[in-house]
Amino acid sequence: MKFGEKLQKLRKENGLSQEQLAEKLNVSRQAISKWEMGTIPDMENVVKIGRYFDCSLDYLMNNELDSKRKQDEQIQKTDVIHRDTISKELSIGCIVIGIILSCLMPLFAKLYQGFELKKFNECFTNPSDYIFRFPLLEVFLLALLFLVVGIVSLFLIFRDREKSKRKSNETDSNLTI
Repeated sequence: MKFGEKLQKLRKENGLSQEQLAEKLNVSRQAISKWEMGTIPDMENVVKIGRYFDCSLDYLMNNELDSKRKQDEQIQKTDVIHRDTISKELSIGCIVIGIILSCLMPLFAKLYQGFELKKFNECFTNPSDYIFRFPLLEVFLLALLFLVVGIVSLFLIFRDREKSKRKSNETDSNLTI
């Protein structure tokens, strides 16, 4: 954004006409009009404008700084969105793995029952009795671990997102006041 655009934006945000701003700065209305059209005022008037609108001379005079700041903010927002997406995908992946392992537990128990029958010629009558025995207990605990990690990380992601939304809403409301 160029100086003239910034001046016009500041003037309109403060609800001032060119004539009212000219009175505040002790210049003519035509000077304000020229400045908004692209002419750069002398340093004394730039300082007056900065003091009146409570903004830095850097902001008023540096076109690159403004576009660089916007570019940095956009990159930062993209990074946050990308990080959130990856985190959500990993969390959902953990939940899905936990659900699949949990659903396969009866099959694993049935297979283990068959293995015990072949190897020892004896087994439990009910395959679900094997779920809490040595090899299947680890699979069961692993399934629970995946489920808990996935659910907790999703909860944390959504909590952080709500915090950042509240923070940005507070910042926006502070700017409008």
